[in-house]
Parts: sequence; structure tokens; C-alpha cells
Amino acid sequence: MKPELSADFADYTRELGDGFTPPGPELEFLYRLIANVAPPIEVGSVERGLLKIIPITGGRFEGPRLRGTVLPVGADWNTTSHLVPTTRHIDTRYILKTDDGAIISLSTRGYATQTGEVLKRRTAREPVDPGEYYFKQHLFFDTAAEEYLWLNNVVAFGCVISQKTPGVIYDAWIVR
Repeated sequence: MKPELSADFADYTRELGDGFTPPGPELEFLYRLIANVAPPIEVGSVERGLLKIIPITGGRFEGPRLRGTVLPVGADWNTTSHLVPTTRHIDTRYILKTDDGAIISLSTRGYATQTGEVLKRRTAREPVDPGEYYFKQHLFFDTAAEEYLWLNNVVAFGCVISQKTPGVIYDAWIVR
């Protein structure tokens, strides 16, 4: 993927960059995660919006380089924007345990935004094609497990597939 730039600006930046053009990003599938959740705890209207905390009660994840369970620890601090009520700010904490026993801390931050009609359908837990809304999140990993240290230094993101019971399903990708 190449950026669309005017010829003058492209030449100027190539000159400043010693004649190099950086390669475009490539994606590597990391895993699919299913997180089970409990009913939300309504905190109420806070400075940023309407806050509810959604406890994470377990789950599974699986990909080509790692698989395991989502431990029943953590939550989604989910804030509905005061300015744009069809936008939710996502801030989660998970603990992952790989099938070989490694512990990985996972934090995510992202956004879910959609039209009012799609929000009503999703709130009612009706099936909604993920192409009808935007729900993406940055993924941040921390682990001391030697075989997974590479996770500490990746740029990764998740794309939510579904939010039906028992919780949320998303695919995770690494940007190479």
C-alpha cells in the first residue's frame, strides 16, 4: 500500500529521507479471542460519558503462535460518549494463560461507533454484520514468559466480530 501524495511532496520527503521510502505495513493474524462477560455494572455519568464496567469471566483464544484461556479476571471500562452517544470508548484489561502455562497481561483501548439504528440492533443483541459498524482496538501485551517476550514489542489491533452472548469475539492482528 503506497500513500497518495502530490509528486512535489513525495519528491521532497524522499529527498529528506535519504532517497528511501518505507515499506507499507503487512498484517499477521495473531489469534481469535472469545471473552465471556457478566452483566455490566453501571457506574453512571462521569466526566467523559456514561461509564459501565463489564466484568470478564473467562474465555478462550487461539492462533498459529499461541492459544489458551482468558482467565476470569479483568473488565471492560466502557464509556458512552456525552458528545457522540453512538460512540463507545473501550478500555479493557485481560489476563491470558497460554496452554503451555505462560501468563500474559493484555490491555486494549479502542472505539465502537455506529449509526443510531445499528446501535439499537446491537443493544438488542440482534445479529449485525461487523461491516455495518466500526469496532477496533489497540492491543498492548506484557509478559515475562521467555517464549512470548516478542509480544511485548508488537503493534497489534483487534477487530470485533460479534458481541452476542456470552460476550465478545474479536480477531487480533500484528502490524509488520
